[in-house]
Amino acid sequence: MSDGSIYGKIYCRGSIVEAGIEFEDGRIKRIGKNVRGRRVRGLILPAAIDVHVHFRDFEERHKETIESGSLSAIHGGVCLVVDQPNCKPAITRPEVYFERVERAKKKLYCDYSLNFALTRENLPKIGDYIEQVSERYFVPAVGEIFLEHSSPEMQVDYSDLERACHALEGTGVLMSVHAEDASLCKPGTPNFLYRPEEAEVVAVKRTLEVAGNGVGGKLHICHVSSGKTLDVLRMCKTVTCEVTPHHMLFSVKDYDRLKEFVNVNPPLREKPLLERLNEVDIIASDHAPHTPDEKRDGAPGFPGVETMYPVIVHLIAEGVLGTGAVEKLTSSPAKAFGFDRLGYGWIEEGMFANLAVFDLSEEVRISASSLHSLCGWTPYEGFKAIFPSEVYLRGERVVPGEVAAGRVLRSDVCGR
Repeated sequence: MSDGSIYGKIYCRGSIVEAGIEFEDGRIKRIGKNVRGRRVRGLILPAAIDVHVHFRDFEERHKETIESGSLSAIHGGVCLVVDQPNCKPAITRPEVYFERVERAKKKLYCDYSLNFALTRENLPKIGDYIEQVSERYFVPAVGEIFLEHSSPEMQVDYSDLERACHALEGTGVLMSVHAEDASLCKPGTPNFLYRPEEAEVVAVKRTLEVAGNGVGGKLHICHVSSGKTLDVLRMCKTVTCEVTPHHMLFSVKDYDRLKEFVNVNPPLREKPLLERLNEVDIIASDHAPHTPDEKRDGAPGFPGVETMYPVIVHLIAEGVLGTGAVEKLTSSPAKAFGFDRLGYGWIEEGMFANLAVFDLSEEVRISASSLHSLCGWTPYEGFKAIFPSEVYLRGERVVPGEVAAGRVLRSDVCGR
């Protein structure tokens, strides 16, 4: 059912009010104290948008699939994800893009969108490729563009980036950059000893230099890990950036806890960024699942799509963060990536009824055994969190339970 109504405490327009929400045909019809419906226990928040996930699948389906990743997402209060294109095979051609979204349609628990990869090989045709795909599907961004990558075919340099910016100018498609300078990175583990902060800072400075004019403000910096990077970005009002929960909360001191599981790109730093969250536009998980055996062999990446919102809500409940942190998971990513025009991002009449209900008294300890990712572990083992007791996707209650109501975002409903 996508029609109905609920009543309770709602985070709406930056304030918490007690009111009812009536939804019809998947969208919010009315909000008000006179709207009556089933009373829910807890705080009704907008469902989150995670603009940075790696749902693997294809040749890596042993550690995650679009199905399992989207199931994890919805149980974490995430209604929409942006999947990254560096899967195997990578999303470098329209036919591979179409193959992946067809796979996604088979069983999808949250709404789904997919970025397109930029490589040296497809750079001459990148504008044409984006045009072809955009005739059928909403393409949020080109990227995450790797200025450093273990696979040479995925790596681009600054001149490549500049050419791509001009090729995509006017398309409305973001350029999403993984900013680490390859010349300053070395292989090794733990990787925070071999991938210094300066590699990120230099890459961000160079990216702003070569791309700033070419993209007309449509530039996004992925997973900022360093306060020095935030210093650089402070004056760039037209450039958005994201931070992960692990870069907010973890540091190199967590090596004692994580041991051989510590590697993540970009690496953990000396100081976490929690105190500088107000300088960041978006919180995104960079959900990058690997099996425990792969982690022991040095694979970089942390799973996190299911734990991101619950950890943030717990920090809000504890008074560590204000309720404004919710915006960095909901309305801010919606505005940056163009999802607001579709109806995602906040609780308001006319928007999708994408809601997550959190009972702030239901604190639990995170355990990998209770999560839904196939990778089988979490860096947040034992952390306190508050998971959503109910999640609505376009007005349909999909949690509790496992209702596969997700959709791939099509261009014919996007208005781009």
